[in-house]
Amino acid sequence: MGIAQAELNNPDILILDEPTAGLDPKERVRFRNIISGFAKDKIVILSTHIVSDVSYIADHILIMKQGKILLQGSTENVTNSIQGKVWEIIVDERKADQYCQNLRVVNLRHEGNLVRLRIVEDTPPVPEASIAEPSLEDLFLYHFSEDGHNKRSEDNENID
Repeated sequence: MGIAQAELNNPDILILDEPTAGLDPKERVRFRNIISGFAKDKIVILSTHIVSDVSYIADHILIMKQGKILLQGSTENVTNSIQGKVWEIIVDERKADQYCQNLRVVNLRHEGNLVRLRIVEDTPPVPEASIAEPSLEDLFLYHFSEDGHNKRSEDNENID
């Protein structure tokens, strides 16, 4: 309702704070499309933690942390900033649990008896890790992980 009221005055700039939070997936998609339509002829500033909304709506991304601009540019440019820092490995469940405790695991998917882990680290977490294309979600988690830095320490660098 608030967005409809703001649109009545046809502003040149529309600022939206978490506009799709709490919506079911179907309504989020519909609302994203409405926001994209607004962006054709005006500036839309979108503040959100829902990374998929950003990837579908934004053509220029600005990432801020503690009031400071970390990155800005196109989706491709900002995700390229962590090129070579996203890894995938396939391991058994026991090792997956170890890695989840000691590394910045951003995604875990069971594949039969094995587990595929997506890990964001500055260096390869293990020699057999393969490099993966970074996504906006990876970028967000790289900069905004629980502790704000690489969880790996000298004590757990050699995980077996």
